Amino acid sequence: MADKLMLGAVALAVICGVGIGATSLLDHGTSSATFTPLKPPPAARSADARTQEALTLNENLSHTPIAELPDPGPLPASLKGARHDVQLSTDAQGNLQIDEGLVHLFDFYLSGLEEEGVDKVLARIHRDLAAQLQGAALAQARELLRRYIDYRIALQDLPKNSPSLNAIDLRSRLDAINALRAQYFSAQENEAFFSRQNAEDNYMLQRLAIGQQEGLSPAQQQQAINELEYQLPAELREARAQAGQHADVYGAAQALRAQGASAEQIHQLREQALGKEAAEQLAALDQQYAVWEQRLADYASERNRLRQSGLNEADLQNAIHNLQTSRFDELEQRRVQALDADL
Repeated sequence: MADKLMLGAVALAVICGVGIGATSLLDHGTSSATFTPLKPPPAARSADARTQEALTLNENLSHTPIAELPDPGPLPASLKGARHDVQLSTDAQGNLQIDEGLVHLFDFYLSGLEEEGVDKVLARIHRDLAAQLQGAALAQARELLRRYIDYRIALQDLPKNSPSLNAIDLRSRLDAINALRAQYFSAQENEAFFSRQNAEDNYMLQRLAIGQQEGLSPAQQQQAINELEYQLPAELREARAQAGQHADVYGAAQALRAQGASAEQIHQLREQALGKEAAEQLAALDQQYAVWEQRLADYASERNRLRQSGLNEADLQNAIHNLQTSRFDELEQRRVQALDADL
């Protein structure tokens, strides 16, 4: 049980981190509300060049006619083949319906910031909004995006996390995040955007506190955790149960592989436990992983040949660099360089 508590604590520490998004690892829900205006939030305080660039770009794009929005080109490598599956909607008066999916859409594209410039990321979001909305609803979505970007920037000004996983410190951090959200979003928006995540965060924080409470026996800790589970909203309990099921299937698949099971046998196991669609998605991921592993093996073989060729150090490093750039894109090169010592 101690291992489970530590995993929960680590998850909470990530949730409370500076680079926090607005969604947890769970899929977006269906709670919704009609758009209501909110007075302009305070300006984000960070003033570095990248922050100012994001603010300026977003402001300019918000006033760019739909037909003139720039085309950012293909999705970055990490998002190729992925979809956010968010369908935005309006009420009978043409106003934007507020639900967690809107933030999920924002975060889907913002996750590509490490691979491409903020100009492309924001252009993708604005083009997606314009493809789904028009009139008042589009203007409202753009205004929410402006406040969401400002909120994400303001998060950077919060005190850094304590290196220790202390429940009191993490509670203080979570309270600070919620206070910041209240500055940028209405109560209605906060409920739609963050209620599910807050329920999960509070669960993890209370679970961590149980693990740090002195004098509780393992049985008492488990009873307290079971009571916490019961208090979770039904959809979160179901999501946690599904996550546990996926972990069990992963372990079973790894055990079968170790015994020499075929890909078809692995597929049958997954399909019986998770359904046909999930099994097919996992099989596609297996194939992608196998292709990547083969590319790494081919690279390592050629790199080792270069190392044994008698080149001086400068020429060797230049040759390896050329090898990397010829076989991998920019993001892949960073991964290869990080792995290079272990290949």
